[in-house]
Amino acid sequence: MNKKLMLLAGAGVLTFASCNNASNQQKEEKAVEKEYEAFATSALDTSVHACEDFFQYTAGGFIENNPIPDSESRWGRFNILIEDNNKRLKEILMTFTDKTDLKKGSDQQLVGDLFHTGIDTAAIDKRGIKDIEPLLKAVDNIQNQKEYFTKAGEMKLLGFGNPFSAYVSPDKKNVNMNVLYASQSGLSLPDRDYYIKDDSASKSIRTKFKSYVADMLAMTGSDREKAKQMANRIYAVEESIAKNQMSRVDQRNPKLTYNKMAVSEFMEMTPNIGWKQYFNTLGIETDTIIVNNPGYMKSLDSMYTATDLADWKLLMHWKVVNGSANYLTSELEQRSFDFYGTTINGKKEMKPRWRRVMNRMGGLDEQLGHLFVEKHFSADSKAQVEGMVEDLRAAFRERINGLSWMTPETKEKALEKLDAFTYKIGYPDNWKDYSDLDISRESFAQNMLTLNEYKTRENLDKLNKPVDKSEWYMGAHVVNAYYNPYNNEIVFPAGILQPPFFNPDADAAINYGGIGGVIGHEFTHGFDDKGSLYGADGNLNDWWTETDRQRFDSLVNKVVEQYSSYEPLEGLNINGKLTVGENIADFGGITLAYHAYKKSIEGQPEPKPIDGFSDDQRVFLGWAQVWQMNSTKEYIRNRVMTDPHSPARFRVNGPLSNMVEFEKAFACNSHESFVRSDSAKIVIW
Repeated sequence: MNKKLMLLAGAGVLTFASCNNASNQQKEEKAVEKEYEAFATSALDTSVHACEDFFQYTAGGFIENNPIPDSESRWGRFNILIEDNNKRLKEILMTFTDKTDLKKGSDQQLVGDLFHTGIDTAAIDKRGIKDIEPLLKAVDNIQNQKEYFTKAGEMKLLGFGNPFSAYVSPDKKNVNMNVLYASQSGLSLPDRDYYIKDDSASKSIRTKFKSYVADMLAMTGSDREKAKQMANRIYAVEESIAKNQMSRVDQRNPKLTYNKMAVSEFMEMTPNIGWKQYFNTLGIETDTIIVNNPGYMKSLDSMYTATDLADWKLLMHWKVVNGSANYLTSELEQRSFDFYGTTINGKKEMKPRWRRVMNRMGGLDEQLGHLFVEKHFSADSKAQVEGMVEDLRAAFRERINGLSWMTPETKEKALEKLDAFTYKIGYPDNWKDYSDLDISRESFAQNMLTLNEYKTRENLDKLNKPVDKSEWYMGAHVVNAYYNPYNNEIVFPAGILQPPFFNPDADAAINYGGIGGVIGHEFTHGFDDKGSLYGADGNLNDWWTETDRQRFDSLVNKVVEQYSSYEPLEGLNINGKLTVGENIADFGGITLAYHAYKKSIEGQPEPKPIDGFSDDQRVFLGWAQVWQMNSTKEYIRNRVMTDPHSPARFRVNGPLSNMVEFEKAFACNSHESFVRSDSAKIVIW
């Protein structure tokens, strides 16, 4: 019998107003006791052999019993945990949302008042576009290029996009100091390929995008017929921008995107872009800048002379409308969802209002996370996961020492980097103080603009200052994890340290396959095709011998070839070059998890099978369980075009097809198996 963990989803009463109702409606969501099995055998599809398609074998039952809700573009274990956490957050938020006596600037006041204004749809609809009207008028009244670039800085502060972006981040070659970066930006569609590809799906999306732009402009005051013409002009500018942008594959190369120069040199290179006005508006004073894509900046500079100022103003006008749509009226929010939610991702309906508002509170992730962990995360869980991190590190050390393709000289450097890894588990040691942030109970849109400006200034204020190594870049409640190459650290928020990733009542094999696989995944990011370019101190530094780098690159190319052969939709293959870093991390993640588990039980009696599965098999079940997922075709298409992660099926089958440990655990026969032949197996770490 599986061990189980009992969790109680928080109860809450959400009161919201709608323009379609004469009075406020109340929707009560009762507490639901949820039962989490270590591995639910009901998720299996036993009509498929484990060695034929392990994803289908482990997820087929889940997919059949868990259809995609109309409000989602995918539905899987990730989503279920996210929704459980959101219900707990909602319970917390509802404690504060109607209180008017909370201490100004406290976590409770900030999240409570922002949530209060966000769920009051009657007040939002009554306010209309009042909060962006002055912005639109100011953009429309721009008279010359200097005014345009000054206004571009103001738009940056408020969170609206421009064809270029400036931000502060650690210097990749001096990671203890923050510097200014300039990068390409400015597209409304998810990626430049949406403007470039010539297939029927891309053409259809472009047509629908123009209709969307025209509708949104008409709904915010433009003449209906003129709005159609304006939409075509906006699209034409964005298409020109897209054609000059670097691909996502090239953007993954930190050497290609690290172009450090004097600001004076940068301005001379792009004399038609008003950097002086832009930087002055943002309060930027610096001598040095790192340019993501100099070629794009030169092309953009030429565009600013070849394209009428009227069209640039029109694009800026559009960015304000599109960027604020989800803070404004129900009509604007719905039309935005129709395009981005349905056309791009295949969702059929919007999430409940409270859930949509919570999605837009990312600027207060620190506060939400603080309130979440106080109630829903234990010190025991933190200690247990910290122990697993060290088990994974020990397994990785053995794997490096045993590599046949790496020379001792490079192994020494690799071990130095592995030993230098630090980690953060659960939540920050110190929480940020946002007591000077002014969030009121008057206007949701104004609150979001205020929050955007606060966060932008917070980032820019780091310029030319030492990097704060204690900073977290993800809320403690978030269901995710990350590797930060500049700190050479792995980070696991409390949000992900719950079933199915981590279950303190489950057998160790399941946990090693689940959260252990995630830990190993993040460790391996430090040694993937991109992370391996950074040294033990976090600096961009080639620490490899030439021979070892060539051998490594040869293995990387094999991973690219394997994933490029996968076809998640007919006629649409995975971009093996875009996803190679995540695929390498998946390879390493489950490999390290398996060997760390085996090391953890050395000298102990062999664990008894559970539900007919050996402990070796259950490690792989634990990995596969977290990727149980069903997705819309639109979501898969968007993911393949824009996401460095492969679709769920291939995050399971891809790495396991290379593992002899999996082959032995399930007694696979080569003639019936998706498992690759010994000569084709790829083993990197």
